[in-house]
Amino acid sequence: MSANEIHTRLEAALRELQRAEKNAVLLFGEILSRKLYRDLGYSSIQAYAAEALGFSPSKTSQFVRLAGALEELPRLRRSVASGELGWTKAREVAKVATPTSEEKWITTAKQSTSRNLEQKVRAVRLRVRQTPRAAGQSALALAEPTADSAPMDVQITVNTKYTAEQYARREALLETIRKRAARKGSTVRDLDRAELILAALNDLAEKLDPEAEVSAISSSPFQVVVYTCKICGAGEVRTDRGAKPVSAEVVQCDAIIQEPGQPNRATIPPKKRRAALIRAGHRCETPGCERTRFLEVHHRRPRSQGGGNETTNLQVLCSGCHQLVHRQGRSLKNAMSG
Repeated sequence: MSANEIHTRLEAALRELQRAEKNAVLLFGEILSRKLYRDLGYSSIQAYAAEALGFSPSKTSQFVRLAGALEELPRLRRSVASGELGWTKAREVAKVATPTSEEKWITTAKQSTSRNLEQKVRAVRLRVRQTPRAAGQSALALAEPTADSAPMDVQITVNTKYTAEQYARREALLETIRKRAARKGSTVRDLDRAELILAALNDLAEKLDPEAEVSAISSSPFQVVVYTCKICGAGEVRTDRGAKPVSAEVVQCDAIIQEPGQPNRATIPPKKRRAALIRAGHRCETPGCERTRFLEVHHRRPRSQGGGNETTNLQVLCSGCHQLVHRQGRSLKNAMSG
């Protein structure tokens, strides 16, 4: 078979796989809701799933959760059964919808791509975890799709295995950094572990290419490409671990906007950007930070709120402090005092 023939068959197989999974959950739900597992000689759905179906405990929990969600969400169940809503989207909706919000979520799912819907669900679930609730209030009662359901920054865990010797060197290097930082009146606690690693990689890159250090004085020799949606403003970076949502506000502070058929446009004119960096001494202006790597220029008053590129509205921040400012949503007063 040719590559196109194999690809066509694979697409068909994946569609069939989704149909099979949807039917399996619906049938599983029927057995669960009517307690038919007892007619089959099992005292619980867990025992039935393990012995008769060969399910692991985690797979049983997943099927019970999905079947239970469809039982509580009749509109979603009908949409799935009729094929009105694809199974991939239905699984995402089932994570957050309630009887009062399922109509909104179904509408949102129809108007979104599967990837965009996944990002919205993730953002809402994160917001629910971070929002205080009144006594007796259901967490999911807060989980309705809103216009501001743009994805938030996600944390990506990278596990690294060390030999005993490498781990000992790692600990020794961290202790050396702590001592040198203490002599300069700073502490390593102020430095995020990820930022330490990125700074080390940056130093290594500059050693491999000495010319990069010269160009880094006026602008970073590295670029991170963020794709943003013109409609909802959601942003994502594309990595070898798939697309990851990010806060578009961070990169729009100091970015080069690229649009098809249009000339590149800098959000901050290069001359003003250089002036801000020179004024800051090419250091982060957050008190107590003073990092010199991965510098970005932040708009104290957001551009969306009428902030411009005047010198007094520009603040030089390292990438870590820049993200923190946007994540915490600091007030204008606090941002200006920084």
